[in-house]
Amino acid sequence: MHLFQIKALLLISFVSFAASEILAGQTVRDILTKHKCLCPCGKDWDATKGFVVPFEEGNWFEAASYCASQGMSMLQLRDKFDSQDLKQWLDDHGYGAGQNFWIGANDLAKPGLFRWGLTANEVTFSKWARGEPNFMTVRGETEHCVELNPNTMEWNDSGCSKRMHFICETFSN
Repeated sequence: MHLFQIKALLLISFVSFAASEILAGQTVRDILTKHKCLCPCGKDWDATKGFVVPFEEGNWFEAASYCASQGMSMLQLRDKFDSQDLKQWLDDHGYGAGQNFWIGANDLAKPGLFRWGLTANEVTFSKWARGEPNFMTVRGETEHCVELNPNTMEWNDSGCSKRMHFICETFSN
């Protein structure tokens, strides 16, 4: 996805949640000052946090690179509330139905010790599917990266070269 396309999606999302305020006579500048989130945020999300699901697929490394190049990071689920809120957000935006997503967790540095993407913070919350992580080797590649099933919100370790959609998150301060 090109930067222009992301900006267009963010603008559409911004307009959808700010329309009532624009109709109430506030300027766009007033609204931008008041609202930090320009991503399609669910009603329960902190206003400083947003999510982007690019149209393109990529392997885990391409996903991490893409998110970083856009000033974001790959998704980190810190607790069950993040997971529940993300589930609602994904459902509200029509994601699911057989497509898994890369999230930022991996055990590339030390097998069996999962950390979040580029921050290297240890994963303290997880929701592994039954029998996972299983560290299988498929076509010569051991599973070290984590994918999320949006229907069950369960995690699976997978080969990092597998191509799929991914979720980036933004923070504005």
